Amino acid sequence: MPIALLPWFKLSPWPIPVPLVGPLKLQPFGLLAALAIWVGSRNVERRALQLGLSRELTRSFISWTTGLGLIAAYVLNIAMYEPGIAAEIARNPRLLITHWYGLSSFGGFIGGTLTAVIFARVRQVSLIALGDAWCYGIPFAWFFARLGCFVVHDHPGRTSDFLLAVANYNGTGVARHDLGLYEVLWSVPVACFFWWRSRRPSPTGLYLALIPMLYGPVRFALDFLRADSIDGGDIRYGDLTPGQYLSLVLTAVGCVLCLRLGRKCWTATTSSSV
Repeated sequence: MPIALLPWFKLSPWPIPVPLVGPLKLQPFGLLAALAIWVGSRNVERRALQLGLSRELTRSFISWTTGLGLIAAYVLNIAMYEPGIAAEIARNPRLLITHWYGLSSFGGFIGGTLTAVIFARVRQVSLIALGDAWCYGIPFAWFFARLGCFVVHDHPGRTSDFLLAVANYNGTGVARHDLGLYEVLWSVPVACFFWWRSRRPSPTGLYLALIPMLYGPVRFALDFLRADSIDGGDIRYGDLTPGQYLSLVLTAVGCVLCLRLGRKCWTATTSSSV
């Protein structure tokens, strides 16, 4: 028997009175997502300054990667997780604006990465340095972003009596894993480790290599706990979610980056000792 189950709750939008306009609804997820962008941006700037990147360049980089990353997160969420809706949108593109279909974290990663590649080439700056600063900020932003997912329960998991499962999930009388909560818990030790490590000199590319290695395998494992699509979970392709396939790619990229960084550090060490 579980020691405890988290009680069910779901934050509703808060009405904010606005003169001459009327009440506007402040969405809990939107508020936490905005906080995630702000906190993540401040930490990206912190690492960028350590790497010698100018504040103006870094803020421009953050604006482009965040803006286009969010667009990609929205569009690719539909393409990967809602194929039926994608066909409908192809017939009526206005649905992209008139309806809300959610965001995909991996869609944001893909959009942000492609934007970073183009930005680095246009501005003639090191892609490794930009990516390192960007990845340093991820766990700090992830805490608030996934907290937003948790308080509105965007990512239901399978039924469970695990002590961190949420009881009476969505009023159904059963307890379920909540994948938003689990990623919040992932982000805490990673952010603490990054902050501690940043107090000492770090080779350029360290965080760019660490994030894929720390997130990819964890996300792959956690997605086995996701509810089936019939219960509000993710669609499967050959028994795996889109996130699991992309987690494998992310982990492979992390392995390559770790090998490259390790080889570079080894070469620098042996050269200085000669």
